[in-house]
Amino acid sequence: MNFSHIKCFLAAAECLSFTRAADRLYLSQPVLSRQIAAMEEELDIPLFIREKKSVRLTPAGEALAEGLKRLAADYQALVEKATAISQGFEGSLRVGMAEGQLVCPPYSDALKSFHEKCPDVLVNLSRHTLTELFAKLDSGDLDIAFGATFNVTDEEKFEYQRVAVTKNYLVVPASHPKLEKKDLCLEDFQDDTFLALSEGESQFIPPRLTGGGKKLFAPDIGTLALWLEAGYGNFVLNGNHALRNNPNLRFIHFPELGETVEIIMWKRGNTNPMLEIFREQFPEI
Repeated sequence: MNFSHIKCFLAAAECLSFTRAADRLYLSQPVLSRQIAAMEEELDIPLFIREKKSVRLTPAGEALAEGLKRLAADYQALVEKATAISQGFEGSLRVGMAEGQLVCPPYSDALKSFHEKCPDVLVNLSRHTLTELFAKLDSGDLDIAFGATFNVTDEEKFEYQRVAVTKNYLVVPASHPKLEKKDLCLEDFQDDTFLALSEGESQFIPPRLTGGGKKLFAPDIGTLALWLEAGYGNFVLNGNHALRNNPNLRFIHFPELGETVEIIMWKRGNTNPMLEIFREQFPEI
């Protein structure tokens, strides 16, 4: 059994779908299935119950997943530590952020301050879907992530620290005919199509307009951003998003859209000593 087998098994155990697990690992579904089958053959233990349209873990598979999850996190931490040492660094910090999120103040200020304070620490930055952010925080693949208060739905498992407050904007195509109107209000857009994220991806709820507009649900923030650019509908974003610089979109501020409280978040019990030092680089709000 090698680490490739373990990665495939853990992805399938989390997704409970060989297809979604393969997509996450950028593999074909047959390749992932063969990896898991080889693992089952070597261990002589059935790990999944395969049904027509779904898979689920056997009791043995559940026990193995729990243990291997810890082992994989330890292995990843050891590899990163060894890599950092080989490159002349002393320690590492793995930081995640959502697709499209900008590295701007206060995050950029904190990263700069942290580097000045700990120049020998390797900081790994990576972008993910919101679902992936929490999965990687939970597994130990990330030490800390940037997000918003509405992202945290399990405060027993995850902690967070408020770091900034940003305005929310209605994002519409630059060619939207209503932009020619003076004194725009939110109700002017109530019959438009509004984009939204699936509940499993984000708990953020776009404004509940009373008109006849419909909602179009995107599977993740990356897809939603593409739909915005394509003009499929409107969405509400805070100002800390790369689409703010897109000339084909307009960000319109309406007071009733409120504000987003931006945060840093981490899993309770994370023992990376760099985490506390990084947190100290953010001002309290």
